[in-house]
Amino acid sequence: MNPHYSSEILSDYLHRALSPAADSAVLTHLDVCGDCRRRFDDEAAIGDALRAAARADEREFPSMVKARVWDAVRRERPTLLDRLHSRWATALAVPVAAMVALAVYFGTPILQSAGPPTVSASYYLDEHNAQTTQSPLGPSVSPAVYTTDGTGSATAASYIDTADAATLDDAAGAGR
Repeated sequence: MNPHYSSEILSDYLHRALSPAADSAVLTHLDVCGDCRRRFDDEAAIGDALRAAARADEREFPSMVKARVWDAVRRERPTLLDRLHSRWATALAVPVAAMVALAVYFGTPILQSAGPPTVSASYYLDEHNAQTTQSPLGPSVSPAVYTTDGTGSATAASYIDTADAATLDDAAGAGR
């Protein structure tokens, strides 16, 4: 025989808070177990009694109180500012929103017309010089030497290793 279910599980079954598999297991058990069926019926009766008591405590306002409240609402006149706000709020909000949208649409290209930030070529040349002088390529390779003149144009000395330098020296000497 199946074990009896606790009040918490029966309450969850009553409020449909169980998984489908657990729900069908409890339903099957309630069909065969009289003790669990009585406890389930007691849980359902308590819930019904609480709902009925809550509805019984609901009371309606007396008609005189309702009449006074509605009379006070009708008597109160909105101020001039409230009336202007209610009439002109929509009429002013739409054009202002349109102006803001146009300003954003047309203002964005103007703000971005300066173009992207630029980096001068001398920065890259200086970085390259720094890296090549620190490069452990060996003694046979002389680092490139970059110079910049006042105009910002750059010229570079060619890479010459010691073997090429000797070849060049021999060729220069033979040509004399």
